[in-house]
Amino acid sequence: MEALAYIEQNLMIQDKAGRLVPLCFNPLQRRLYDEIRCQQQAGRPVRIIILKARQIGFSTAVAALFYQRAATLPNTQAMIVAHKAAASTNIFNKTKLFWDCSPPDIRPMKRASNAHELLFENPSNKPEEKARDPGLRSRIRIETAGNREAGRSATLQLLHLSELAYWPYAAETLASLMQAVPPLPATMVIIESTANGVGGAFYQEWQRAKKGESGFAPLFFPWWEHGEYRMTPGC
Repeated sequence: MEALAYIEQNLMIQDKAGRLVPLCFNPLQRRLYDEIRCQQQAGRPVRIIILKARQIGFSTAVAALFYQRAATLPNTQAMIVAHKAAASTNIFNKTKLFWDCSPPDIRPMKRASNAHELLFENPSNKPEEKARDPGLRSRIRIETAGNREAGRSATLQLLHLSELAYWPYAAETLASLMQAVPPLPATMVIIESTANGVGGAFYQEWQRAKKGESGFAPLFFPWWEHGEYRMTPGC
């Protein structure tokens, strides 16, 4: 099943009114998905940097895409790094909700679910059971950018760097994390942030991408393109 079909048929989110609803990508999320598919079909590693307005839903979309990969493919290592602890917790709660509310027949075995990690592995403590059916052995880990050691000893296939413009030690942490992702077609690195003035690691990476000096495709999403920022005059 194609990733977007899996997501929209099986994953739930909590909307702004607090209701559980199916996750259906909005037009801007679909533009991101189309760019991912374009790079994948070209046989390239997915590398995307996004300059965006607030509250468009890219953290949710990327979390869903990473969940789909980790919940359906073995030995997938994913990491999401947010700019502060509250944001990390918010993203991870969405990821846990995907598992909790997905249909039982597609839900992978889960060994760990804590404040930092989902591990899709056989939870049994019996070696013979784990040997017979180990599970996917895939993992989604959440980190906060203040941790300079994030990803230092890992090998990752999926990496999401959220609000990079607001990271402390951004250049140092970015360099360390990028070394954890091999330049292979099945890998994905998505950097996204709202603007935070001139200068800093995100600004420099965005400028390099715009000039074609990096492997990242630059995507710009201004606020006026998002339907939720529109109102009918007089209302």
